[in-house]
Amino acid sequence: MIDLGTKYLGLQLKNPIVASASPLCDSLDNIRRLEDHGIAAVVLPSLFEEQLILESESVDADLSRGAETFAESLSYLPDLTTYNLGPDGYLELIREAKSHVSVPVIASLNGVSPGGWVRYAREMQQAGADAIELNIYSLVTDPRRTAAQVEEDYCQLVRSVKERLKIPVAVKLSHFFSAIANLAMRLDG
Repeated sequence: MIDLGTKYLGLQLKNPIVASASPLCDSLDNIRRLEDHGIAAVVLPSLFEEQLILESESVDADLSRGAETFAESLSYLPDLTTYNLGPDGYLELIREAKSHVSVPVIASLNGVSPGGWVRYAREMQQAGADAIELNIYSLVTDPRRTAAQVEEDYCQLVRSVKERLKIPVAVKLSHFFSAIANLAMRLDG
């Protein structure tokens, strides 16, 4: 039999077929089915830091809406007993997948703040992710920022995350760079 084994992110895979971040990888049942059909690794859909921030701000707004008007305003508050404020559901998916499948589980993160990138990446590692994919994208609107400055920000971000993790990190880049090979080489360094 032909050996299709390969390495990706330093992880030994039985073949080069990796399920990329998509709805196919958003539940334990789907991940199990992928493994049963021969997938060698899965990349979970991205955890978006800005989504967590918006959810937090929404709960804050709901909690303060009408708070100083009438006594019955207490019934305006949302039921928080089942509300997932934060990355808990995502981290639980990592834990469940790691305990029920044998293929590598790669977490995916799309952050917006330097602290958020590091915090959530560390939480993903602690939950058991075998590697992390960083989806770095920024819409630069300041006309004084140069391409070199933007690239250096990316490199510094990857450096900050890598310094705090023990697992491999992949960087997903957009096609909006003029010297993508140079940037890739710098990020690899």
